[in-house]
Amino acid sequence: MLIENFYKTLGSSCSERGFVFNIRLNPGHEVYKGHFPDQPVVPGVIQLQIIKELLEGQKQMSLFMDSIVQVKYLRPILPGEDTLLDLEVSIKTQTPESIKSSIVISSGETIFTKANIVFSIK
Repeated sequence: MLIENFYKTLGSSCSERGFVFNIRLNPGHEVYKGHFPDQPVVPGVIQLQIIKELLEGQKQMSLFMDSIVQVKYLRPILPGEDTLLDLEVSIKTQTPESIKSSIVISSGETIFTKANIVFSIK
């Protein structure tokens, strides 16, 4: 884990297209002191890192975020309000060299982030 104690995995499941992870954010984590002290939000780069870590754990392999084809931050994730998140990782294609994925980060009906990422398999 790149950032210790930032989130906790509550569960995961396999879907027809990939995986769904349920996490709880730590709203008291010190990263929010810098991003931002008066209005803390989950940094976009940390959202992408969490996805990478969860996928690596599920696939039991080291991955490198080779290309972020598209990422849309539709709504900020506010750690004081949005602590329970679902991360859906759909595997579009997988070869021995790479994984092409589509990601949605949400909570209930609210979608925060959508991304298409290509991971290289190390």
